[in-house]
Amino acid sequence: MTPPRRPLGHEIVRLEEAPSTNTLLLENEAWLDRHGLVVLARHQTAGRGRMGRTWSSVPGAQLQFSVAVHPQVPGADVPIIALIAGLAVAQAIGDATGLRPELHWPNDVFIAGRKVCGILAEAKPSAAGALRLVVGIGINCLGSAADYPLEVRGLLITLEEAAGRPVDPEALLRAVLGRFDALLARLDAGGREELLAEWRRHARLAGARVRFPLASGRVTGSVLGLTPEGFLRARDGAGGVHTLVSGDVEWL
Repeated sequence: MTPPRRPLGHEIVRLEEAPSTNTLLLENEAWLDRHGLVVLARHQTAGRGRMGRTWSSVPGAQLQFSVAVHPQVPGADVPIIALIAGLAVAQAIGDATGLRPELHWPNDVFIAGRKVCGILAEAKPSAAGALRLVVGIGINCLGSAADYPLEVRGLLITLEEAAGRPVDPEALLRAVLGRFDALLARLDAGGREELLAEWRRHARLAGARVRFPLASGRVTGSVLGLTPEGFLRARDGAGGVHTLVSGDVEWL
């Protein structure tokens, strides 16, 4: 019988500053081999977002961490792990504040139309070929958008702004890890369909307008929904239907 896995956050490496917690975890085989290990930094000097974007870090104001996840599900279910990471964040924020965050495919969390959390999931197989994921989560907790660089102020929100009071990053860390652990257990038990249904209930989907890349260039269209694999389906202005597995999707 396979022994139960240790919970997410059973070991936390706490750093005052790091270039990128995702990069540190990906490059440290000893850490990456330990499912559930978390690397947390008060400040990231070279934080990364999806599609090579830069993550704007404000020292002490954000919850910024990466966790090693060893999937125990078929390969077809692995893309859903990034989705349920976002669902875990939305649930934990709801528990802490009473707010109802909105999920944007594939893994951003919004409140009142502005981004409060970004998630970056990256994979690195072991020498034996076993898949290991690093799931990086950054949540704007304290202060206000005015604390951030001018070019992103209108795009983001902090939990303190949204809730009207400070939110303890340490308590939120434990809540996110607990929620994420519970969702992973449900996925391991074959709950993919019900998890996707739960994700949809928190998401902005059918009818939403998006801009996405095709071989011919970026086009604008409308969202149709998710596929059973957790991919996004969208219709372009000419009526063509596309399945977006990954890529840079701009929500309008």
